[in-house]
Parts: sequence; structure tokens; C-alpha cells
Amino acid sequence: MIYFPPAKINLGLKVLARRKDGFHNIESIFVPTQLCDILEVHKLDNAPNGELKFECSGLEVNGSIQDNTIVRAHQILSKQFSLPALEAKLHKIIPTGAGLGGGSSDGTFMLKAINDICSLGLSEDSLEKYAEELGSDCPFFVKNRTSFVTGRGEILTPILNEQGALRLEEMMILIIHPRVHINTSEAFAWLKEDDRKKEHQVHHGPLHMNKHSDGFLDSPVEKWSGVFMNDFEIPVTNRFEPVKKALQLLRNSEADYIQMTGSGSSVYGIFEKTGKPLKDSKMTEMAQKVAEKASKEGYFVYFGALA
Repeated sequence: MIYFPPAKINLGLKVLARRKDGFHNIESIFVPTQLCDILEVHKLDNAPNGELKFECSGLEVNGSIQDNTIVRAHQILSKQFSLPALEAKLHKIIPTGAGLGGGSSDGTFMLKAINDICSLGLSEDSLEKYAEELGSDCPFFVKNRTSFVTGRGEILTPILNEQGALRLEEMMILIIHPRVHINTSEAFAWLKEDDRKKEHQVHHGPLHMNKHSDGFLDSPVEKWSGVFMNDFEIPVTNRFEPVKKALQLLRNSEADYIQMTGSGSSVYGIFEKTGKPLKDSKMTEMAQKVAEKASKEGYFVYFGALA
């Protein structure tokens, strides 16, 4: 079977108090995109039960094979279930260390693939529990729906508009990854270095979403800048000129909303369609010009429908 693990973006990312388990509580909105990796998983004949043959192509993935989320997902389920021999082939398209959740998505979709192929009968709630063992933002990719996210990233509340359906399909997104790898642990340390104290983070900041605030999808995208900001954006751009440059490129694209996602280093611009062909044509033309400039800088670029 073939799966398409997607990248996600953050609409706002607010870092709250440090937890007893060493993680931080956060508030954010996670949105899945159409930028995807390709994962093929099937049973392997003439091999011992429980074995996993794993191959990876496309973009280079840092770290050892044993640390890959695909392998770790298999290890998690193989401890609980008697699995047949499996083969997994991952074609990597989403940049790593980019704040796009690609590794988390890959591992979570591997859990889903094993559940499907091996007929384990696990519910989405059960899959989310296993995904928590993979990483903080992994449970999101089980249901893979735009959600308000709290806790360390595992508490999810799906967001709908008044009609019950998202209007994100009406939007385009331009993602630029300036080829800078950001270590999440270091990014949290930079927050502390920059004197973002716990009291400031808890009582101030522009992210005011909660599980009842579904109406943001009905407001113009250009107004989101007054609501959603990423706490990591200032410390990261202060330390990495390419990230600052990528954001400036987006400002020249006339995007309706611009932000860095996750702990970086990818940045994105969202363009809201108006339904008028002339306007949409101009929007696409401006975005493509910026995409070309970013590509000439050697940056990774994705431009297409958001959802």
C-alpha cells in the first residue's frame, strides 16, 4: 500500500511553562499541507516474522537508520503484536529539520500502515497513544486534520468553521526552506537566552485561540497576523540570516499571511483566493516570481494548494 505522509505548518506557536517531564506546554494550530513524502509498505515473503526491510530515497535523512521514525514505529508495534515481515520504502520530499514535521508524519503513517496491512484493528485513539511514543507532534498525523494543539503537542481539538467544513482548500501556500537545520532543543534554549520568561509567555502574546474558537477560518487571512505569532521566529531569525532573507522574499510576494513554522527554519506565505480569475492570476504570478528567486538562492521551495 502507498501512503502520502504530509508536512504540517503551525499557525502561531506559543511556548508556555516547562513541564515536570522536561517538555514545554505549547499552544498552536497545526494545519496539514499537500507537500508530502511517499511511503510504500507491504508484506515481505520468505523472511522471518517481525523483520523490517527499510529503504529511503529522495532527500538525505540525517541520523542512523535505527533512529528513523519509520523504524521506531515498527519497533513500537512489534513489541505489542506478532507482525509478519514487512518492507517499507520511503521517498523523502519534505526537508528534515525544517519545522514541517516530516519525520513525525512518516513515523505516524508507518503506524497507520502497519495497522492496515497487518489488520491489527487499532482505533485512532489507540494509534494516537502509540504515536505519542514517537514524538510530541506525532499524534496529530493520525487524524491529520487542522487542530488546535495544546499540552506538549498531543492534545488535539479539530477546528471547523460555522458550516463544519474547512475553507483552507481556497488558499495557496508558498513554503521556503532556506537549507538551515534547526535543532529543536537548541531553539528552546534560545528562548531562554532571549529572556522570554515563563510569566511573559503565560500572560501575554498574540495567540488567543482555544477549542471553542472555530471562527478564525471565517476571518480574512490578512487579519491573522494580529492573532498568530511564533515565539521561535525572533530568536531564530536573529541567529540565521538565511531565514530572515527567506521571510523578506515572502514579504515581496504579497502573501496575505507570513510566518516561520515550528522551531524553524521553514517559512511560508498563505494566499487567499478571491474567486476572481484576474486576481488569482496575479497572485500566482507574484508567488512564482518569489519562488524562482528563492530557488536561485538554493532554497527548497513548494508552491501549491494548501489543503
